[in-house]
Amino acid sequence: MKTEPEPPPARIARCSEVGGADSPTPEPSGIGTDRGQRIGVGRLALSAYELQRREPMLVAAFVLYLCFAVTTPVFPTLGNAENILRQTAPILLLGLGITMVVLVGGIDLSVGSVVLASATAAGVVLVNGLPSVVAMLAAVGVGAGVGAANAGMIEALRISPVIVTLGSMIAVRGLALLALGEHSSWITVNAPAFNLLARSRVLGFPVDAAAVLALTLLVWIALTRTVYGRRLYAIGDNELAARLCGVPVPLYRASAYVVCGAFAGLGGILFAARTSIVSPSIGVGLEFYAIAVVALGAGGLPSGRIKAGETAVGALILMMVFNYMTIRGIPGTWQTTATGFLLLGAMVVGRIMQGGGAGEAAVGLEATAQARLGRFSRTLSRNAVIAATGILAIVFSAINPRFPTIANVETLVEQNTALAIVAVGAMFGIASRCVDISPGSVLALGAVATALTYQSTGDVPLALAAGIAACLAVYAINGLVVARLGLDPLIVTLAAWIWARGLAISLTHARTIPFNLDFVDFMNKPLVAGFGPGPVMMVLAFCVGWIALARLPLGMRVYALGNDPRMLRQAGVSDSLTRFQVLILMGCFTAAGMIVMLGRLGAAAPTAGFGLELDAIVAVVIGGASFRGGEGRLRDTAVGVAFLAVLNNGLSGLQMGDAGFFLIKGGAILAALTLRAATRFIPDRVAT
Repeated sequence: MKTEPEPPPARIARCSEVGGADSPTPEPSGIGTDRGQRIGVGRLALSAYELQRREPMLVAAFVLYLCFAVTTPVFPTLGNAENILRQTAPILLLGLGITMVVLVGGIDLSVGSVVLASATAAGVVLVNGLPSVVAMLAAVGVGAGVGAANAGMIEALRISPVIVTLGSMIAVRGLALLALGEHSSWITVNAPAFNLLARSRVLGFPVDAAAVLALTLLVWIALTRTVYGRRLYAIGDNELAARLCGVPVPLYRASAYVVCGAFAGLGGILFAARTSIVSPSIGVGLEFYAIAVVALGAGGLPSGRIKAGETAVGALILMMVFNYMTIRGIPGTWQTTATGFLLLGAMVVGRIMQGGGAGEAAVGLEATAQARLGRFSRTLSRNAVIAATGILAIVFSAINPRFPTIANVETLVEQNTALAIVAVGAMFGIASRCVDISPGSVLALGAVATALTYQSTGDVPLALAAGIAACLAVYAINGLVVARLGLDPLIVTLAAWIWARGLAISLTHARTIPFNLDFVDFMNKPLVAGFGPGPVMMVLAFCVGWIALARLPLGMRVYALGNDPRMLRQAGVSDSLTRFQVLILMGCFTAAGMIVMLGRLGAAAPTAGFGLELDAIVAVVIGGASFRGGEGRLRDTAVGVAFLAVLNNGLSGLQMGDAGFFLIKGGAILAALTLRAATRFIPDRVAT
């Protein structure tokens, strides 16, 4: 049987121990001392090798610090170290909350909105003349309350954490903006406790950084030295085994979401104290950076194996890189791009160091394993969403007489064509468990590549080809990383969401670039029944998707991959190759959506498509697809798209502010999810 070669340091250590004190061979003078030195060097090399293998991100952080310190004299100064610690504190705090939910196999996309809501709650309490302690308790209470609400829907209704927290992200931000609107969208925070937190020191450390470090230590102790922590690890590693051991899994998993929300509430306190104001911009995008630091430290999001110390290292690496680039004068847009590539590179390196054999545990798919719905329940679920869409249309028609007009219907279709095309790709991703949250950023990058190429060449077909190639290149990178290393597509595409958006903004210097007017006129010219090429492309996208899923071998492989990848392997089909094919196909739909949006807008805006990926996922899941994978139909996706299209168009027609828009949209999404989930508890008809 062939054995694997030992690592070089191990061989050095073993060879140096041969001929020890019991050896009969006489030793010349001085040889024993040399051998002792060799033993020491060998053991040191072995220790370094083991440290690099077990804690690659910790070693990477140390190497980065040395490189930054050598190349920039300002970087290793005490004042800059303090600055890094203070920058790290709020992101680390949110990362610790995400660590708790990822540990039990979940995820929370609402923490950024909870930061805003908690800061707003604290500000409102202070404005009303109540003490600082009451304001802080209110902030933490709001965060914990949102976490409890998320946990209730996830555990009681068994809805995917991704979808629940996405809905609460929108609704909670709307509530916070509504409360801020009562105070002219601006609350000044000037209270003794908040000022103490922002400006005071303890043992030479800033109070806010010291508090977060102490909390990190407490989390580490709770996870590694208590029964509570051991049970959380058991749930994340093997939920069935934990249940058989008598662990109340729903209760422990719910507690993780409550703790995560409470930590986000503390994050709101930190942001309010540091900026001395509460404004609508607080918390925007923080949920993705919080997830990023967790994935950066652990090389992914492995449920049941993640550690608080790894999250701290990930946050430190991210803030060191940000700080270094700021010192070197690198624009903020390129810093965002570098962050995405850093996250992707860290996951690749981490997987290589850990060994690429084991597949990454997916997170945030379903709260519990559940039986497939019966035919009656499935029919009721689909009809419930259709009924909800009809009710929305009736309500908007009663409120706004312009809503049911033919002109508005045409506008509704044109506005949501890109969403529908991207949703077709999202259906492939969800059915195969290759969840993709990067289409909006990739779409923007493709449009920018198209516009820049046109500016340089003046050739429209060449420019469109360049934009399509840019979209496919991003998905090819995602597909190679997912297929070759087995990383969770959700996290790989999170990195792409960051770096593709940052690259689009950097290449344009945050400017909108106009495109060829003849192309824009063509894309807006009526072709069929008053609709332009966009809706025609949408219909073609659904037809192509239906053929691929229902009539081609790829469709069977997609559903098999979502149900159980072992089915593919037993049939002699590579599950890695299938994942790559799915991601490339999703890239094709994203490229088609890019062309439609570019024609509609008439220009490449680096911020275009923001939030499109989340709407596409919501449309697929509301339509009836299971986030567990292996289930879903494109006709149901069309129903989900119609629901969101009516909702978005109807709210836009009311000309309300962002607060009302987010609140109603988030509430409607959560209501639709609740309605669809409730059909699972209706027993199927008994055959007679």
